[in-house]
Amino acid sequence: MMTARIVQIVIGIVGLGALTLGLLFWVANIDLLNIHMFLGLIVALTLLVMGFIAICTRGMRLWGIIGIPYAVIVPIFGLTQSGLLVGGLHWLVQTGHLLVGVGAMVLAGMIVARRMALKRTIGVLTPESQAVR
Repeated sequence: MMTARIVQIVIGIVGLGALTLGLLFWVANIDLLNIHMFLGLIVALTLLVMGFIAICTRGMRLWGIIGIPYAVIVPIFGLTQSGLLVGGLHWLVQTGHLLVGVGAMVLAGMIVARRMALKRTIGVLTPESQAVR
């Protein structure tokens, strides 16, 4: 349970950092893209790991099936976005990238929260089921 909480804190801090640096680049043209990309990669890798954990956890397999491909899509979209819809409408791609990144953070947080809730439920049920025997 402690590991899940640490992952939840890390995904929040790293995701907020990536979001902040991305917005600074988009709005103020502050060029910290390498750090932004590194933080985004950490978010994607965390989502990937949580997706694999979810696949191996009963009651969370659907979250894993959604999380793993999403974790692969995030960096691919981030790396290719500069060449998509170049021109006056590029803000649409940037907005999509922002939404995909926030979605990755939310999805990873939901997987962690669901796993913590399942662990709590299993922890509550285990002593009672042993007492009945």
